[in-house]
Amino acid sequence: MTTPAHHLHIGSDEVDGNDGLGRYVLLPGDPSRAEKIAEHFQDRSTLGNPRGHTVELGTLRSAEGRAIDVMAVASGIGSASVEVVVSELLSCGARRLLRVGSCGTMVPEIVPGQLVIATGAVRDERTSRHYAPLEYPAVAHPDGVRALAEGARLSGLENDTFLGICHSKASLYGREFGRGPAGAANLEYTAWLRRCGVIATEMETSALLVLAATHSPTARSLASSGSTDCRAAAVFAVFGTDDCSMTFDADLAGIAEERAIRVALAGVGVWVGIDGV
Repeated sequence: MTTPAHHLHIGSDEVDGNDGLGRYVLLPGDPSRAEKIAEHFQDRSTLGNPRGHTVELGTLRSAEGRAIDVMAVASGIGSASVEVVVSELLSCGARRLLRVGSCGTMVPEIVPGQLVIATGAVRDERTSRHYAPLEYPAVAHPDGVRALAEGARLSGLENDTFLGICHSKASLYGREFGRGPAGAANLEYTAWLRRCGVIATEMETSALLVLAATHSPTARSLASSGSTDCRAAAVFAVFGTDDCSMTFDADLAGIAEERAIRVALAGVGVWVGIDGV
């Protein structure tokens, strides 16, 4: 067993599972969302820690009836919080990481209540720059994207699920909502991203993707299977509109959150099949 992770208070025993691959880790920011995810687990157990990064352990059943070892961990807000949580999970042996987050839409075609699956992320935060130069891309692993897309189809949500690049920012009120003395410049920046085809904005995914990709960089052929390199992906519940305001419809947010959880859980069932575990 490894030395327990300082903030999460877990070790390799808690992360172990799935024939050595480790548990599939679902990463909501909000502890209440971790609890909602864990309501779907069998053999559930909950581990607390002083920082509030609740750890939920359990199993899911694949379509073939196989027990899949999973965990949900509340990752908090922002890239710095994600860096602490994900680094400790990786040190304990986690290799499959799936963010189940929320976002604001950046285009009128996507509305609150719908979902976004990230194919990559704009690195508009500083945390990931301590791991890789800014020119290094934050890209979701194709297996994770494929699994989530199939999870959306299995959940009957393909018409309400969108694939695309998200914007991961360090500032919510300044960067997204244009508050403060640099407000006009920040709003022009986000408008520029829209013109480049960025479809959603949130605060964690670029750090997650870079951490996973740089943790165990290896070259893999198309024939490789069951790889133990680190792979990450993300699905978001769309809460906010594209009008740079903090207001949102609580009912639509609840619908979107429930849908994101459904797609994530279905996606895990698909991902384990892709991994050949």
